[in-house]
Amino acid sequence: MITYRQRIALPSGAKIAVQLVDVSRADAPAIVLAEQTIITDGQQVPIPFQLAYEPNQINPRHSYAVQARILINEQLRWINTDRYSVITNNSPTTIEIVVNPVTTNSEK
Repeated sequence: MITYRQRIALPSGAKIAVQLVDVSRADAPAIVLAEQTIITDGQQVPIPFQLAYEPNQINPRHSYAVQARILINEQLRWINTDRYSVITNNSPTTIEIVVNPVTTNSEK
C-alpha cells in the first residue's frame, strides 16, 4: 500500500510510480528489478501495489528496497524519505509505504 498522512485528495490522473531496487552497491545507482505505474482515476490513498519480479534475480546476500513517488501533472509531489527494505535479510515481502510531501522553492 502507498499512503500519506496529509488530508489531501489526489486529483484524478495522478501518477504513482513504485520500484523494487537492488540497493547493495554503495556509491552506485540502485538497479531497478521491477516497477509499476498506477494512474489514479479518483482513487485515494491507501493505494495497493504489486511488483512482479523474477525470483532468480534475487541474491540472498544483496539488499533490496521499494521506493515510491506520486506525481501530479508530471511534477513530483510526494516521495518516500524512509528506506523500505524487502525480501532479504529477514525483511518482509508486504509493506506499507508512507510518502512525504515534496517542498518546492515556491513553497519555502
